[in-house]
Amino acid sequence: MHHNNNFHFLRLMAAILVIYGHSYPLLGLGHLDYIQELTGGLFPSAQIGVCIFFAISGYLIAKSLKSSTPVKFVQKRLLRIYPGLIAAVLFTMFVIGPIATTASLSEYFSSVETYFYIRVLKLFPNYPDSLPYVFKNLPVGLVNGSLWTLAYEITCYGALLLSYIIFGNRIKFALLTVFLLLWSTYLFWYDFLTRHPNQLRIIHLSLLDLLNFGLYFLVGNLIYFFQHLIKYQWYWLSGLILIFVSAYVLSAFYGLIPLAGIAWTRYLLLPYALFYFGLKTGILNSVGKIGDLSYGLYIYAFPVQQLIVTFYGMKISATQMFLSSLIFLLPIAWLSWNYIESPFLKLKSKVK
Repeated sequence: MHHNNNFHFLRLMAAILVIYGHSYPLLGLGHLDYIQELTGGLFPSAQIGVCIFFAISGYLIAKSLKSSTPVKFVQKRLLRIYPGLIAAVLFTMFVIGPIATTASLSEYFSSVETYFYIRVLKLFPNYPDSLPYVFKNLPVGLVNGSLWTLAYEITCYGALLLSYIIFGNRIKFALLTVFLLLWSTYLFWYDFLTRHPNQLRIIHLSLLDLLNFGLYFLVGNLIYFFQHLIKYQWYWLSGLILIFVSAYVLSAFYGLIPLAGIAWTRYLLLPYALFYFGLKTGILNSVGKIGDLSYGLYIYAFPVQQLIVTFYGMKISATQMFLSSLIFLLPIAWLSWNYIESPFLKLKSKVK
């Protein structure tokens, strides 16, 4: 389905940012990618890519919720997430695993661990991201270290649905209240949550990550529900950029405000900039004609990148890793979209 906006392009860029950001740690080069270094550590590529996903998702999921019953809403979300995910997990188990394992094929396929990997589909609480003798000696020993964010995505869906059931048509005011509360709470508790990220957990999710992703999702919700009040003008965008830069200068160079003040402004700047460009019409709208490759890129990228490290070692640069990853991943994502995701999404039209 092609829409007259730039969301397909922005989600594609978000997935590419995640792939680029992961190229560094997967090669043992640390987590500070070039974009993050250039922005003084404020914009880690992979994290910003995920935040873009959450903000756009917040907008689109709110739109979907308003046009569905709660049961149909859940059915539609399952059709979007699980067909592609199931295919990716099976591909990892039966294609990538046998290629990457240092064990014999008979050992690999006779190991219980191989078949237990299917439990990754439950996403909660912690998925068993391990296959026998697969990627064990790499800088990052995970098989698919990207899937953990899907649990946060589903949690956001559930929270939005529950809010709609409770508040009905008054949901936008409830969400605005929750956002303002969480936004201010994040500012005051940022340092504590950063120092103690594992002390406060909700349904086995990190509260710090839940607040971070959830706030972007909430802003996306609010932009949809209050779209009639929001004006996308270059001077508003310029003003937000000025506020962000001012916060950065006051924090990084003068120490007058805490680091949290910079993170605080990001929750307004990034979503506004996204929808400023995302809702425009123009040549980038045509990107959607090739299909929505972003989800396929996201769920296949990590194991494919790990496979590249397995064969090429740490001899390649992060740039080489990034570009070679795209060469393999774009066709895989295209196949996933056209033969798995899109056919199942067509069933959504039958879910009334």
